Amino acid sequence: MASLTKSLLRIPVPLFGTAASALTLGMKKATAAPRYAMWALPGAAGAMWFIWPAVSDDFKISLGMLPDPEAEAAAAADASAAKTAAVVPAVTVELSEEAQEKVDNAYKSDDQVVEEKMSDEEKAVLKAVEKGDFDVLDNDWDQFMEKSIKPGEDDDDDDEDDDDDDDDDDDEDDDEDDE
Repeated sequence: MASLTKSLLRIPVPLFGTAASALTLGMKKATAAPRYAMWALPGAAGAMWFIWPAVSDDFKISLGMLPDPEAEAAAAADASAAKTAAVVPAVTVELSEEAQEKVDNAYKSDDQVVEEKMSDEEKAVLKAVEKGDFDVLDNDWDQFMEKSIKPGEDDDDDDEDDDDDDDDDDDEDDDEDDE
């Protein structure tokens, strides 16, 4: 038994060299532990101050420290369903055609509703565009161009020329200041 103890005390331990030196230091420090016993409770409270927020709610629920929200919600739903069934009789509601149409189309996207309301011509244009054929829209584009451009008006070009003239004037003023 003594040879086993001697062998265990010779095991290398990082920072201490051997297990014997680590054990000796540990014993000396353990004698001072009663002096710090009064700090155990505040130390534990301080540690929990930092650790407790990192603990997940699932773990807190499993320890019983937090109520289970799913169980409470299920119990509340059962209670309200029982209360509603016992108190309120079934009521039928008459809706106008417009309201009924909105209810029927509520789950559909706006694109689906718009597509149902399109004319046959609009649907044909949409199919052609989806295939990549934009020839159908050429007439519309040409009409738009004619309406949006007023022949003989080169206002944009005039503005650019005016800006260039202003820049030239500034350069001339700078040249006069340098002289």
